[in-house]
Amino acid sequence: MGLFSLFKKKKTPVAEPEKEAAPAQEAKVETAPAKAPAPEEKPIAEEKSAEKAAPAPKATVKPAPKKSSSAGTSVPKEGTRKRTTAPARPFFVTTESDVSSAFEQAIAEADAEIAANGTKAVGKYEFELEVDGYHFYLVANNGQVLFDSPSFTTLLGALNGIKTFKKTVAGGNYVVKADKYNRYRFIFANKYYGENYTTKDQCTKCAESVKNFANNARIIPFKPEKDALLAYEEAKNAKKVPGDIDWNAVAKAEAEAEKKGKFEISCEETGEYCFYLLANNAQILYSSRYFANEAACRRGIESFKRAAYVGNFFVDRDKFGNYRYVLKNIGSAPSFIGESYDNKPQCEKIIESVKNFIVTATIELAEEEAE
Repeated sequence: MGLFSLFKKKKTPVAEPEKEAAPAQEAKVETAPAKAPAPEEKPIAEEKSAEKAAPAPKATVKPAPKKSSSAGTSVPKEGTRKRTTAPARPFFVTTESDVSSAFEQAIAEADAEIAANGTKAVGKYEFELEVDGYHFYLVANNGQVLFDSPSFTTLLGALNGIKTFKKTVAGGNYVVKADKYNRYRFIFANKYYGENYTTKDQCTKCAESVKNFANNARIIPFKPEKDALLAYEEAKNAKKVPGDIDWNAVAKAEAEAEKKGKFEISCEETGEYCFYLLANNAQILYSSRYFANEAACRRGIESFKRAAYVGNFFVDRDKFGNYRYVLKNIGSAPSFIGESYDNKPQCEKIIESVKNFIVTATIELAEEEAE
């Protein structure tokens, strides 16, 4: 018996009270003529109740009106033709027509917003299907890619994701943060992370451009190529789950492994924490998002390790055209995005390094926090 069947509820038979009550109702109708007064003397209230209970008996002088048999009752009689309706389509199923209609509406709304703003600098939202899912890109009017979204499982999801992105950016709340390796990233509302920049000024300018263009950008229609759809479907079908892993073997391998590399926990100037996976030569294999405290950061390390053991790694391109790995998290949690590399073989080599070092890496506080 499979695990699903253990949780499958048994169906309990439903009683049919209407069929059991029928004989008693017929008995009442048979005795009614003996107890009731002559039809012409019957009170109005009794006439109505008799009509609801059953059709008029044959012995009555005046037959019941034909229209009274259907008046005011919500229970259909036996043999009445039942109303048939087509089964409703599940809410999560979308068709090409649904997507086309959604794009038409989104395009019209974006164009109306641009016209209302009266701006000359107009950007655009473009879409792409990578092996990890659908992405939208915010592109400036000079062609510079300003933002690359997280992945979405459907094109409609990516289109709807623009609405949330625009609303968040319109709030204007972003910060520019530097990590211990002097790389800068902008973050909107602690939700949307930009790429790494080498200078704070460069990062700030890009964040301001995101603010300027997010609500002044047209939406470009998109239809994925067959090859991209095939690659995406193959990746989905090959996706692994935690049940595929022998976690006892994982624990044994970690206990017996020679320690190399480390997960370094760092407390930033803001008081938030992040972690880095470093090879034994100090090369950065992964740098995390920010966490409110050290305990949350340590939980983040365990989530990363668990996802890496399951092993749903993909290689895609970032907004600069460089290669990076995407590690799908378990369930609906956000993916882990790796560093950017010049070529695909280099990125694939880093993925293998990540798989090796999660087994051997220790978890340590950065030197300044450990003192």
